[in-house]
Amino acid sequence: MMDEPWWEGRVASDIHCTLREKELKLPAFRAHSPLLKSRRFFVDILTLLSSHCQLCPTARHLAVYLLDHFMDRYNISTSKHLYTVAISCLLLASKFEDREDHVPKLEQINSTRILSSQNFTLTKKELLSTELLLLEAFGWNLCLPTPAHFLDYYLLASVSQKDYHCHSWPTTCPRKTKECLKEYAHYFLEVTLQDHVFYKFQPSVVAAACVGASRICLQLSPYWTRDLQRISHYSLEHLSVCIEILLVAYDNVLKDAVAVKSQALAMVPGTPPAPTQVLFQPPTYPSLNQPPGVLTPFQSPVQDLCLAYRDSLQAHRPGSLLSGSTGSSLPTPYPTLQPLDVCPVPLPASLSMQMAISSEPRHCLATTYGGSFFSGNHVFPTGCFDR
Repeated sequence: MMDEPWWEGRVASDIHCTLREKELKLPAFRAHSPLLKSRRFFVDILTLLSSHCQLCPTARHLAVYLLDHFMDRYNISTSKHLYTVAISCLLLASKFEDREDHVPKLEQINSTRILSSQNFTLTKKELLSTELLLLEAFGWNLCLPTPAHFLDYYLLASVSQKDYHCHSWPTTCPRKTKECLKEYAHYFLEVTLQDHVFYKFQPSVVAAACVGASRICLQLSPYWTRDLQRISHYSLEHLSVCIEILLVAYDNVLKDAVAVKSQALAMVPGTPPAPTQVLFQPPTYPSLNQPPGVLTPFQSPVQDLCLAYRDSLQAHRPGSLLSGSTGSSLPTPYPTLQPLDVCPVPLPASLSMQMAISSEPRHCLATTYGGSFFSGNHVFPTGCFDR
């Protein structure tokens, strides 16, 4: 492992170009799994476990990527098998992305309250066989770029001395502004794990959009600088759809936080009602459809995509570990799940229609998905877990 982060090294530009080439070969996410309704629950588990084990963001994002694409292509008969696959994805990703001394032990994972509360324990034999199964499914290739692989490189140019705040005065301390923007960007990076709609975009687009959305939330002008365009090879026009979806999610989180606070205050006797707050005001967070001299107005299909994503976020709230709910998306221990070839679950019609629109971001690199190891249906002769 290199002593310094790759994005700060002399070959950072070359590594970035290599990652951009590799992301063009990533398989398309079809969202065909009947287990898609349980995805948010298992993503929350992986997020909590990776945080508990202090894994790096790239390991966490690779683990979710492996889980999503394995679920998208293979039958998983029971929720116990899904737990096994999810934990194995996390351990396999940590071995590939993190330092050796940071890779958690199986005993450490099994002892967490997150898994013990679900009455689940993974044995070494199950772990080894599932890890081998995952490696075979991905052609022994785990060099799969995710947004987390690009974010820190783009953050190098996220703030400059020429930035203006609220379109009026220069930023007083670029260093503090950059630290705050980094927190926002990593927050948005975690938001992208919560919904599979972000697989519609290239990982580098999602990472760049996290930086762009952060600059908008901090009211920095211009929203996308020449340095960011130079380092990412994307203009704001390329990122506008993804940024809009991220800002919709951010707006929903703010509204939820105000609602929770209002409910808590309402339970305290003698507390006056909290004043109504209007969030996401156009003057404070300007819409990306009309930044001066940069973007053309959004077309209505793009706005419909954002609205559809807002609905999907609201539909996901119940059963989320991170929201404090103790309810599980899988109500009984290890129920039988429908096989993939019997019960396909497509995207909602409104969302799938908008994701296929021709106004998706135009990338500076050719977006061809050739030579994918997921180009066809792969079926294990004896079944995934009958080994």
